[in-house]
Amino acid sequence: MFKSLIAVAAASAVSTPAFAGFYLGVDTKSTFTGSDYSATEFTGKVGYEGSLTSTSYFVEGGPVTTSPDGGDTSTEFFVAGGLGVPITDSIGAKVSLKYESNDGGDNKYCLLYTSDAAD
Repeated sequence: MFKSLIAVAAASAVSTPAFAGFYLGVDTKSTFTGSDYSATEFTGKVGYEGSLTSTSYFVEGGPVTTSPDGGDTSTEFFVAGGLGVPITDSIGAKVSLKYESNDGGDNKYCLLYTSDAAD
């Protein structure tokens, strides 16, 4: 398992696209409460990003594997998309929507809005 974690960490380092077009990525998230480990989530994604005039966009999807401490590993799938628009020359806003399946349970939806200064 340790070799798998090293491979995931190496892939995560190169997963952020630096240009418009197709990309592959891997994200890893471990959850702790204090020093008590509870789970690790691995997300693999295939996506596309681009822009139309001054508006940027992305679409992506892939598997999400969750490995809880002492529990059974499960894999779900997600799809996400988003837009980025400039508000002024130095401020922009981003909106994204994510859907994640949930084997037999309620599906998960997430809406994220952020506002930031442009680079």
